[in-house]
Amino acid sequence: MSRITRIFTSLLAMALALPALAQVSDDDIDRARREVDEIMSEAQVLGDEVQEAWGRQFALEREITDLGASIEVARAKIAETETKLEEVAVEMYMGSSSVASIQVLFSAAGESYGAGIEYLRNVKGNDIDVINQLRSFREELDRQTGRLEEASAEQEVLTAELEAQAGELQGRLVEAQAVYDQLVAQQAAEEAARRAAEEAARRAAEEAARQATTTTVAESTETTEEEPDTPTETTVPPDEPTPTTLPPEDPPPPPNPGGGTCPVAGAVSFSDSWGDARSGGRAHQGVDMIAARNTPIVAIYSGTIDRLTNGNLSGLAIWLRANNGDLFFYAHLESFADVSDGQSVSEGQVIGYNGSSGNAPDFLPHLHFEWHPGGGAAVNPYSLVRGLC
Repeated sequence: MSRITRIFTSLLAMALALPALAQVSDDDIDRARREVDEIMSEAQVLGDEVQEAWGRQFALEREITDLGASIEVARAKIAETETKLEEVAVEMYMGSSSVASIQVLFSAAGESYGAGIEYLRNVKGNDIDVINQLRSFREELDRQTGRLEEASAEQEVLTAELEAQAGELQGRLVEAQAVYDQLVAQQAAEEAARRAAEEAARRAAEEAARQATTTTVAESTETTEEEPDTPTETTVPPDEPTPTTLPPEDPPPPPNPGGGTCPVAGAVSFSDSWGDARSGGRAHQGVDMIAARNTPIVAIYSGTIDRLTNGNLSGLAIWLRANNGDLFFYAHLESFADVSDGQSVSEGQVIGYNGSSGNAPDFLPHLHFEWHPGGGAAVNPYSLVRGLC
């Protein structure tokens, strides 16, 4: 049994051990949350490794692409240089040079290279540079081909390791999310029970006050009938005031001061990956927040759904314009919540669910999150979400 499972089991056992009318206290909830946070800190170490391996995978992908292009260039240069040497060979042949001497032209290495160069210096000195170029191009081609094989092998191993690490991280996040959801549900149930108890107490107090008022009025009426000549003033004892109207309901909570809410409503792992390599040679312009698939994604601030999109790279995505004018981009969603273009949303409102749409790998569901202050260019959102999540 994992630590996080033991925590949840202990929490349930604690709740069952309390009297029927007792509830798990806020301190109990906070203690359990601290335990979950501790486990998430440990999971973050694995998450950092996943992010690092992921960035390395993209860097290898870019290097392999660049090597492929360079190899094509080197081959083209070799072909061009060999054509020039063929022209020199024909010219030397027409000049009655020996066949053995001509063969020197096509040897980029070997003991005969030095002798061949000396011979050509005497016969065709201007063409020595062509042979040197050919040799250089062939050496570069060999180097690039060898590095391509190494990079491809490294990428294959890294991909397997990344998938294994991501699977382990997802398992921890899924388990942590289950505990998170249970804690939220427990807290909501306790809040509902508290409000119900307060409402029952209020109604009981009202009923007691009503009965007290009825009894007082009845006694006053009886006294008046028995002693009609004696004026009687009906009053309510000062320690039992009679309400004339229902007590006001609890006032609505004050408006949120705008401090912001973590865009991932649950267990999440992320690191500062701004500028890291990404597919197609791009640099990362956001933060990748890894979470269990279908974890609720929420509005970081109150604002308006600027637009919903579905692109090849971003997949299902949302542009949220906060009330202060900042734009926030949520990508790779599994699905949208019940939202639409132009809709106003409040801070913390669910707007979608975490997934791997677009070009995100299936084994690594995550939220790609961008911050565009004032609707302008993207800036690194890591410090923002680090303070909120």
